[in-house]
Amino acid sequence: MRGYRFTTDDRLPESDLQELADELAIQLHYALGERVFLLPRSDVAELIWPYIDDLHPDDQNDLVWLVWHLFQEAYELQEE
Repeated sequence: MRGYRFTTDDRLPESDLQELADELAIQLHYALGERVFLLPRSDVAELIWPYIDDLHPDDQNDLVWLVWHLFQEAYELQEE
């Protein structure tokens, strides 16, 4: 995923990070169903690692947090 548009370093722009996090979350939810809501952050990291291993380490960390937070927010919305 080396889609550097609009940056001067090797980090992804925030919009690309969010877009990638959304896509990864959708794919994990499709594969695992509602069980994704219960995954700890470390499991999310392990599951998405093959798809983000070529990114800057800070981007990798950001994506893990973004995906995990998406699951937490979706779980809270589901409970309402």
